[in-house]
Amino acid sequence: MNRNDFLKQVQTGQLLPVYLFLGEEKFFHDLLIKAALNKLIGSDEQEFNYMVLDAAGIEPEEFIRNLETAPFFGAVRIIRLEGLENAASNLDEAVIKGLNRLASGVFLFITAVKLDGRKKLHQEMQRRIVAVDCNRLKPPELANWIRTQAEKNHLVLTPNQARLMGERVGPDLQRIQTELEKVKAFAGDQTGIQDQDLKLLIPGEPEPDIFGLIDSVASRNPKLGLPKLKDLLDSGENELKILATLSRQFRNIIGALAARTQGANSKTLAEILGINPYVAEKSFIQSGDFTLTELDRILERLLLADYRIKTGQREPRLELELTVVEITTGM
Repeated sequence: MNRNDFLKQVQTGQLLPVYLFLGEEKFFHDLLIKAALNKLIGSDEQEFNYMVLDAAGIEPEEFIRNLETAPFFGAVRIIRLEGLENAASNLDEAVIKGLNRLASGVFLFITAVKLDGRKKLHQEMQRRIVAVDCNRLKPPELANWIRTQAEKNHLVLTPNQARLMGERVGPDLQRIQTELEKVKAFAGDQTGIQDQDLKLLIPGEPEPDIFGLIDSVASRNPKLGLPKLKDLLDSGENELKILATLSRQFRNIIGALAARTQGANSKTLAEILGINPYVAEKSFIQSGDFTLTELDRILERLLLADYRIKTGQREPRLELELTVVEITTGM
């Protein structure tokens, strides 16, 4: 079941007693359950008739007792079982048994990032419980979602502006909501915003400069790499942060190199690694400049630099500069 279908059931009062909210996007878990909660239970009753249980910590007997407990001072009670993927097998069994032991008026909402399809209990669970799709949005969906959320805040974004926000913020929907609130506060009574203002309000992470540094490394030219590094350091970026970002990006490039050999594209890479589409595209391009052997050597040198800096063997800036020189010259 998709999210809109669930919301329609909420509005029409046709909810089933049990649902499984399945996917890595916790924002959707919260959004959908909140919609059902506000529809079914008044705000004055939620303290008594809404309970959140941690699947990793609750005992099966206690879970069953809660399912069998009728609503307090009202007609409806909602139990949210959080993080089913972290539950022990005996709780999985209790969930299956509990489907037939719900007290009248009790709704069970289960959340999970992903269930193990190899487990018979998880297979049975997904056969018997309606699952609501809460997976992370793909890049084209993300841009459309951003525009829709902006309109709810009486803000009109162009397709390019929505795409830019998605690229700079990434797939974190909660952060996108916060950024949209910031943009609306800046726009005031206006319904739109200029591109240059949006870029100032939502600056990118240091990756664009990091990409410039990596491009210099790919060209094997220390005369280009060192000035790029100096610009980053002079702008106030921490040496270990730059080092960590370099290491992360070179791991992305290794992933892109592997994706190339399997005939995948940058969109697939973004989905597999869960990274920004812009980062995936740049990684895909840069992967054409390296061999796997070269990338392994670079990662080993970055790891050595991290060790030397953290153990105080060498001054951070000097070690980072030496690392860039050695990588670009092939030493």
